[in-house]
Amino acid sequence: MKKLFSAFCVALLLFGCSSKEKNELEEALVSKFKDDQDLKDYHLDPKDIADCVIEQIADALPGFTGDPRRNRFFEAHAHFINASNPADAEKAVTDYQELFGSANKARAAAMNVTTHIMTCMGKAMDAGYAEQGQQ
Repeated sequence: MKKLFSAFCVALLLFGCSSKEKNELEEALVSKFKDDQDLKDYHLDPKDIADCVIEQIADALPGFTGDPRRNRFFEAHAHFINASNPADAEKAVTDYQELFGSANKARAAAMNVTTHIMTCMGKAMDAGYAEQGQQ
């Protein structure tokens, strides 16, 4: 019983640690989306799109849910999203090139964020069209 309780506590701790980085990533995405005209035009919730993007990023990361190494990847993606100009973007790539294995892989991860955003917006629009068709 003590072993089960200990395992539960460790799992809870691991999930709690990853929450901070995921929350920072979610905040960065929601902030980016709050004034997005496409989201407004299609009445899409920025938080829903952010959650979808985070899920897609998480699916592409190495390791497993709760793996503490993944926190740095979430942190890196938040920095990619918060880059306000090309110099900031290049600094974020440089800062995280070791994490991703090379500068090119870090750039690819940063660019994949745009792909994830477009995919999630497309899914949300399709769901909205399907919902309108059922009414």
